[in-house]
Amino acid sequence: MIIIMSETKFVFTTDNKVKMHSSEAGINDKLSSIIGEKFIEYRKKFDAVNKFELRTEFPLYMQVELNQICNLRCPMCSITIPKARQKYITEERMNWNTYEKIILEGEKYGCPSMNPQGTNEPLLDPKFEDYIKFASKHGFIDITMNTNATLLSEERSKKLLESGLTRLRFSLDAATKETYEKIRVGAKFEPVMKNIERFLEIKQRDGYKLPIIGVNFCKMKTNEHEVDQFIEMWKDKVDLVAIQNFIAPELESDYTDFIPTDSEYNENMKKSFRCEQPWQRVYIKSNGEVCPCCVFFNEEVSLGNIQEHTIHELWNGSKMKMLQDLHKDGRYYDNPVCLNCVKCTTGVKDDSQLINIKK
Repeated sequence: MIIIMSETKFVFTTDNKVKMHSSEAGINDKLSSIIGEKFIEYRKKFDAVNKFELRTEFPLYMQVELNQICNLRCPMCSITIPKARQKYITEERMNWNTYEKIILEGEKYGCPSMNPQGTNEPLLDPKFEDYIKFASKHGFIDITMNTNATLLSEERSKKLLESGLTRLRFSLDAATKETYEKIRVGAKFEPVMKNIERFLEIKQRDGYKLPIIGVNFCKMKTNEHEVDQFIEMWKDKVDLVAIQNFIAPELESDYTDFIPTDSEYNENMKKSFRCEQPWQRVYIKSNGEVCPCCVFFNEEVSLGNIQEHTIHELWNGSKMKMLQDLHKDGRYYDNPVCLNCVKCTTGVKDDSQLINIKK
């Protein structure tokens, strides 16, 4: 059971797999006060989309994966797991012209939010901040990213703070050195903590209101005993603490050893499941495949390739409409990839263990 402090706001994010803990009145309220009316209107639309009440002409959020390169080998990641790596990881890098095409199409349709990263460590690219600046220049008002903070030097900290970034999260997954280095393979606990502390000091010292800062914790069997300690460790240092449930990196293997024993999300997922992601977003992989969600195996439900279609065409195409309708109606099981996503994530072995599946 996650203990919520009495003064802490507790909210579910878009698809309920992440619980956020914040001592702020609300992260979106804070961003609204900084960014203004455009942000307020965008979040109203996002809320309506999450309730399956609004079908938009263009996605409200685009995740644009520039490459699939990382300097760590975390055990739950598709980059590390051989079967997932072989199936889903590519050496292809997105070139600037393709990225520019995506951003300009987003600007054309008024897309407000994006993230220029995917299954990778963005700070490995020495010019990563240029991608953020370009999106900010072309009308995106909510630009997000995650980093493992291993490369977060003083110079990179200043560049990120000046880039136009709206939200930044540090992916940590542990509260102690022992657990951290067991999960974040290739990183050292103390230097990463120093990097984050220095970033926070620079942000406060130089008076930057943005980005909003969060820390991530992917809850698994190996670290679930540190959830409360992690929340306590960070709740007064950053704007939010995000506890995310483990999601299977591919669909053919048994990940029971990863699945946390205490998972309200998994129990709710077994009873009923509707995924809002096909209503909110597209995930554009570094090889150009446009997908309706952010899971590692999203290419299994690819809508098409950015080199052959516009995002607008794919968003309004029959594949996306079908997925949107399935999830609005709670019939995720009619898509085998969505069904297997639920089964692998919850550890369910057969369909009969899922409540409210086909009757």
